[in-house]
Amino acid sequence: PVSILAFFVFVTFAWGIYLLDHYDEDDNFHGADDLSVGQFLVRNIAMPHVQRLYHTVPPAVVGVGGGGVNAGPVASGAIVGANGYVITTLHSVSNLPEISVQVATTGGIRRFPAQVVKTIPGHDLALLKMQTTEKFLHFRMADVQTVVPGQQVFAFGRNMAGAPLVRQGLVQSADAPLAVGATQITHLLRSDAVYSWEQTGGPLVNAQGDLVGINIAATGPTGKVEGFTVPAQVIVSHLQDVVRFKKGSATAPGQPQTQTVAAGSTNWWSKARAVVGGPTAIPGMGMNVVQGNVVKGNVAPSIPSGMPFIDTDHVGGAKIGGYSVADIVGLVMLALAAGVTGGMMTMGGGVLQVAGMMVFFGYGMYLIRPVVFLTNVVVYGAASLRNDKAQLVQWDKVKPLIPWGIAGVILGYFIGNAIGDSVVGILLGLFALIMAGKAVMEILQPNAGEETAESISAAEAEDEMDELMALADGTSRPKASGLALPEGHARSAVLGLPMGLFSGILGISGGVIEVPLQRYVGRISLQNAIANSSVLVFWASVAGSVVAFLHGSSTGLIHWEAPVTLALVMIPGAYVGGIIGARL
Repeated sequence: PVSILAFFVFVTFAWGIYLLDHYDEDDNFHGADDLSVGQFLVRNIAMPHVQRLYHTVPPAVVGVGGGGVNAGPVASGAIVGANGYVITTLHSVSNLPEISVQVATTGGIRRFPAQVVKTIPGHDLALLKMQTTEKFLHFRMADVQTVVPGQQVFAFGRNMAGAPLVRQGLVQSADAPLAVGATQITHLLRSDAVYSWEQTGGPLVNAQGDLVGINIAATGPTGKVEGFTVPAQVIVSHLQDVVRFKKGSATAPGQPQTQTVAAGSTNWWSKARAVVGGPTAIPGMGMNVVQGNVVKGNVAPSIPSGMPFIDTDHVGGAKIGGYSVADIVGLVMLALAAGVTGGMMTMGGGVLQVAGMMVFFGYGMYLIRPVVFLTNVVVYGAASLRNDKAQLVQWDKVKPLIPWGIAGVILGYFIGNAIGDSVVGILLGLFALIMAGKAVMEILQPNAGEETAESISAAEAEDEMDELMALADGTSRPKASGLALPEGHARSAVLGLPMGLFSGILGISGGVIEVPLQRYVGRISLQNAIANSSVLVFWASVAGSVVAFLHGSSTGLIHWEAPVTLALVMIPGAYVGGIIGARL
């Protein structure tokens, strides 16, 4: 039976990888053949004439700003997924408490709330997801490996009024570094098509309407705006685990010419800076890139005319379900460490997993929560089975807590969505400190908080025996020890609700709350507290998974393939870690 089960698990993973490798976001669209700019140009406009490009591309170019009613855009952005995925510059949105995306439609400008799905600080990129189930015109990704100096390109953006602006220009050089303080962004293109702050975060496209890259406007040594572009292959390399990008046609060199079609407003940057909240949002990055600092070391290496740009760091290599082998190994190791910690103590595993996914992989909480909930179902399901087999689970004490844990995780999920990733990050840091301090206490005082046997007199022993006999006869109730709690629903709420609440807010297992509650409030031994907590965390995680997927899908915030793929990558390591931790 074990061999058969292992075979079906292998087949399931293989089938999932096959589906993901052949997945197309437009597969389920009804009434639309293709919503990409490039395909629309070819099919509906016949020839990608430059003037027609100006009218076709802007619907896929958005303004990105704060959540206020009158808040203007602080950057531009490019729609790269029909389901509402937008790429912009990280420094533009890093300090915004709320994010909205302004999309031009036939009925005027529409605003959609958006959340950060993933960030790439090393290339100043942020992937946003509009909270809507509507479909959008979007960009295919150009084959940037064929880009050469002299290539004709077009840089788009949106100004403060939401009107599109574009400039036709040339690729000046490839593989250009942009140094800001001690930070250096590499593998950039340079183009004179970028001339205005309003083009920051906007798309650089070729004559076929395919996305060459995302623009960054910087101030050069002369004080003038210099244009840099994060190329498409860097974007695909870092974000293809979340978005299934479409590939466009190869670019081709064009005739050297520049033409300003729409000028930007002169006071745009001063207004944007005021909205974002200051020039020091990210030290050495972000605001400093586009605020006017002297940029040093941004002269691109000499590349002979006509030589293609070969980026070995972001192109090539084995990919499984959109992930590089290195990323898969990293995610599995992170899951293994979280599984061992969670299975051993039923606390700390979720903190490690969430913090690791945020810091090392740049994922946002909207994507992390369903992944962690799914992973916890496996980890704590395995731990619960083992603890039950060892007869450590006290079912009479656990069952009344399960409804409160489920209610807490549902409430916490919506609270966590409301407070945002930045507050969650601070809370995770505090929880990490609490976890570390708790571990030190366990080492120094392993029996802290637990009742210890003391010598008693013969009279006291006789009184205790009388009490035990009365209990056996049913004529007396046990005396309360430790912290007295009311019986019934109030006691269950105190022991079950906090775990679910913090689990929903932070996406963690909640054991860091439940184990101490079981021990010091419920007066239960450490092993029983761990066992009871594993069962409670399991059911809370099941409820959290259901809520995260239902809410995320109904609001258009997530699509099942990204969190499920991440969970499939992490579950094996978490499962093995959970078994090891439970044994330890």
